[in-house]
Amino acid sequence: MRCRVVICAACCTRLGGINHCHACLKVLGVRREEASAGKLWALTAALLLGAGWLMLLGLCWAVSGKMAP
Repeated sequence: MRCRVVICAACCTRLGGINHCHACLKVLGVRREEASAGKLWALTAALLLGAGWLMLLGLCWAVSGKMAP
């Protein structure tokens, strides 16, 4: 259906109600991997920023306790 190549029922794979040939499934697999890799980088960046923020707050809390009059 996606690439408009005529294939038999035995060679197609039905995914989400749409028939796909093996070549189209490979393309869809690559796109899913790329999307999941992008989400992983965004999650990693968010966790690193959150950890950095907590470390900064901890440092400020520690310094304010020692330098108080």
